[in-house]
Amino acid sequence: MGILISGKAQLIKENMLGDSMIIGTLEAGDMFGETYACMGISKVPISVIALDKCEVLLLDIRRIVHTCKNACAFHQQLISNLLQIIAQKNAVLNQKMSYITHKTIRNRLEAYFYGMMEQSGSYEFTVPFNRVELSDYLCIDRSAMCRKLSNMKKEGIINYNGNKFIWLAKQLG
Repeated sequence: MGILISGKAQLIKENMLGDSMIIGTLEAGDMFGETYACMGISKVPISVIALDKCEVLLLDIRRIVHTCKNACAFHQQLISNLLQIIAQKNAVLNQKMSYITHKTIRNRLEAYFYGMMEQSGSYEFTVPFNRVELSDYLCIDRSAMCRKLSNMKKEGIINYNGNKFIWLAKQLG
């Protein structure tokens, strides 16, 4: 498993045809590969792509999950923290699944925007992706997504400038 010490990166899943899907973004302090390491898989089916200069610490998961002979409290806390992080990441992936299970582009965007509003606690939110990344994250065609965003803006449902969005539909009734 790895820990991103500095920089920013993305987790990417590619299929056999070369299509890629963004799983998530990593920032300093974030872990990656821990699930596959715990599973004992030597060839990980995801890639980590550096978005800028990165420094990474690679750790042998076996040294973490198997306690030392002293079974010290620090080691127990490390294992507990690791399990908590894995559970949180599982929740994030479940949230993403709730977005991409919608059949239409508009429904995927709306579900994602609802999630962003809930996360920010506001009708105004910032999407952490550019348009290409957002379309990859939601597994939709970028040009079709941009058309749908433009239509939603014309309909008075949203307003946006770059990656800053305002949900206006609350005012429409």
